[in-house]
Parts: sequence; structure tokens; C-alpha cells
Amino acid sequence: MRWSDPREAVDVGIGFVGFFAVAFFVITLVCELTGQPALVWALITLVLVLLLIALWQARRRILAARLRAQQEQAASEQL
Repeated sequence: MRWSDPREAVDVGIGFVGFFAVAFFVITLVCELTGQPALVWALITLVLVLLLIALWQARRRILAARLRAQQEQAASEQL
């Protein structure tokens, strides 16, 4: 499968990682409330949340670069 837009791949990654971040958060919460060991679950949740933040930042950078390119193109067309 080819991605026609790099933003599509990042969006899929955000959805995938976001789903598992929520799932692992729920697992961590249940473990904490039932008194089971939850350190490993919490660390996995932390890694997933950090990865989710990195993907959001990558998406913002892609959108900013696209906007910058559109502005430069519009400026060059006005000349």
C-alpha cells in the first residue's frame, strides 16, 4: 500500500498508538484498583503516550511545512 500523503501514515500511527495507549491506561487503572502489580503496565503506557506526543508533533511539522510551501507558492505567483 502506498501513502499518497505522508500525513496519512502519521494519522494511521496516531490512531494505532492512541488506541493502545488508552487500552494500556485502562489496564493500568484496573491493576491499580485491584491491587495487582501495575509498574510494567504503567511504563508501557508512558512509552505509548510519549510516542503519541511525538506523532502529534510530526503531524504538526508536516502541516506547517505544507502551509509554508503554499504561502511561498502564492507569493511567487503574485510576482
